[in-house]
Amino acid sequence: MKRKVIKQASQAYTITLPIEWVRQNNISKDSELDINISEKSLIITNFGQIEHKRIKLNVEGLNDRNISRIIKALYANGVDEIELESNENISSSIIKHLHDVIGYALVSQKDNKFIIKDLGSANYSDLDEIFKRVFQMILSFYESAIEDIFGKEKETLDTLIARDLEINKFSLYLQRAINKMSYHDPIKGRILFTYSFEIEKIGDEIQRLWRTNIKYKVKKSKELKKLTEQSKEGLEKAFEFYYQFNTKKSEEITLLRDKVRESSMNLSADKFTTRFIRHIVKIIEEAADLSHLTLMIKLE
Repeated sequence: MKRKVIKQASQAYTITLPIEWVRQNNISKDSELDINISEKSLIITNFGQIEHKRIKLNVEGLNDRNISRIIKALYANGVDEIELESNENISSSIIKHLHDVIGYALVSQKDNKFIIKDLGSANYSDLDEIFKRVFQMILSFYESAIEDIFGKEKETLDTLIARDLEINKFSLYLQRAINKMSYHDPIKGRILFTYSFEIEKIGDEIQRLWRTNIKYKVKKSKELKKLTEQSKEGLEKAFEFYYQFNTKKSEEITLLRDKVRESSMNLSADKFTTRFIRHIVKIIEEAADLSHLTLMIKLE
């Protein structure tokens, strides 16, 4: 899109704003916009109320799993209202999957149209607090896993699935919050979203590790427990690094990751314990990936 520059006075130049953007962001003559210079780019940001995002989709013939994926994807993308069309009665499927997200509700069902709206009225501006909450949930999840696996082993597959769904719910909320925010630097927005996606992957990896033990009763040893605790330590350091930025901590995470990798290769194990160890290593490798993303965010 191109705009012609208009000279107003000796040192004043103006351009017009695209009317589509003006309408979408509810801009009026008294609106205040934030303007940032980024090399050859001029970034204009509206911090006021914006028009709600709406989308219509025909889901005729889609199975339950695909309907779930669509709802979660649109939720994470920041959509406020979804209209699904289907000649089948999919209300029970929709309601079931709305338990997996925060704020969405099925508000209307008429003929073949199903309307989902965000009724949460959430404030997404305090992104750090949302990050902290998800961080704490992931760390608590890993700590509980270690305590159960090397302790009384009372966890069942059903209760594990419930724990994992709660983690995923808040991970999606974090992704939605990031997509609802405006950024002076669009690259930072993309990095933050990648970071949130990596956090969700770590939660999934912890779930797989825990599930492996529940299903196959992995053979435990002092060495295996130590390896798991080192992996958790790496994850803790990655989260600390995000809030207490110090490049030395990044090096600590890398060294710990290398130590876990080397130790894992020296452990003798059957096929199920080997699978368990792979999850341990994967968790600390993804923790190291988080530290790389933190460097990208913090170093300017």
